[in-house]
Parts: sequence; C-alpha cells; structure tokens
Amino acid sequence: MPSNRPFLYTLAALLLAANTCAFAPSKSSPSLTKSSTAIYYDLNDLPTHLLSGELVEGSQAKFYGYFAAGSGAGGIGLAQLPSMFNEAAAARESASAGSPTKGGPALNAGPLVSLYYDNEISLADVSDAISKAPTADFISSNSQSVNFMASKGYIDKNDFIREMNKKGCNALATYSVFDAISSGKGGIVSPVVYDERIEKYRQESGAGEVASSFVTDLNGFLAVKVGAFIGLVVCLLVDFGLVAKAGIE
Repeated sequence: MPSNRPFLYTLAALLLAANTCAFAPSKSSPSLTKSSTAIYYDLNDLPTHLLSGELVEGSQAKFYGYFAAGSGAGGIGLAQLPSMFNEAAAARESASAGSPTKGGPALNAGPLVSLYYDNEISLADVSDAISKAPTADFISSNSQSVNFMASKGYIDKNDFIREMNKKGCNALATYSVFDAISSGKGGIVSPVVYDERIEKYRQESGAGEVASSFVTDLNGFLAVKVGAFIGLVVCLLVDFGLVAKAGIE
C-alpha cells in the first residue's frame, strides 16, 4: 500500500502558508501591530471605533428598551399611588363628617394609627363598633355591591360600612375595624375570616379595653400599607434610574 505521508506533509505546508498570509500585517493598515498571530486596535482609533456602527445602534436599542419597559412599569406603579392615598383619605374624611362619637380616651395602638388616619380613634367607639358588627351572612344577604366576590358571599368594605352606619357606629372606628380584619389585603374579606376575627375581638375585649389581637391586626394592616408604599417608591426610583443610566450611556 502506498504511503500517505507525502500528501499529509503537503497539506500541512499549505495550511501553514494560508494561516501566515491570513494574519500577516498589512502595510496599508496602521491600526495593526507587527504580530502575525493577533489583531489589535490602535488606541488613537479606539474612540472612533466605539462610537461607530453597531455599538451605537446597540446602545440606542438598549436605551429604548429600558425606556419602554420603564415607562410601562413606572406608569403602573404611579397609578397605584392615588389608590393608596384615596383609601386613607376616605377614612380621614369620615372623621370630619360629623359622625357620632362616644368620646373618651383614645385607642392606644401606636404611632402608625394616628399617622395613617390623621386622627385619634376613640377607644369607646372601637368597642362599640366591634360589639355591633353584624355577621358575615347578614352583610352578604343585604349586599348592594355588584362585584363577583361579593356575589359569592365575600364581605365588601362598602357593604360593611353601610351596615355599620345604619347602627349608628362611628365612621372612623368602623374603618379601623374593617382594616384590622382585612390585614391590608384589599376591600374584600372572606366571610370565614370576618366572623372568626369579630368573634375573637369580642371574646378578648373587656370593660374599657379593646382586644390586643385587634391592635395587632390593625398595626399589621398599617405595616402592609406603609411597606407597600415605600417598596413602590423604591422600585420607581430604581426603574427611572436605569432608564436615565441607559440614556447617559
């Protein structure tokens, strides 16, 4: 059998020659170094290269991508801020609407309560609201809400407030009771959770005092609201910061 060595030697020589020609420096290109094995950009040509062609287009695309995403996320976030303020405003307005009050000492539930409601809540008013709160079945059967959850027996905040107003309860105390029950999860409460918490508040309350579980739940609601607000503001700042950074780059 004839040997393949001459053919292999020839092929290796051709490959070596092709490799040498492909990477040899060109006399007409001052941007290349004398090395035949690598390509380098001259430092004087670097800014022009970085600001040209595909890199500029890529930076623009990155900016527009951040801007589009940031605008959408920022718009959604900003739309939530009025909702947060409106909930607090509705409770605050109820305090100045001439709602009946039993007066007496204020509920001692910490600084967040007076900060959120912008008013002190009468301890006697809260006790009265807890004692007069109707059952979940009664509220549901007399519901005037048109949302789907209310039609399935869930307790809507507006239905609760309406029934409490009929009983002559203080409006601010009424808001605080529902807020404690809801734990900051929105204006809809499960009928099971509602009945369980109202019963617990009644059992733990004594003469001249409100159940500690009510105070805990109310502060839990306020912590969720404050945390959500701070978290939303931080996310918006980060979001807009990324958009600005992409624009600068």
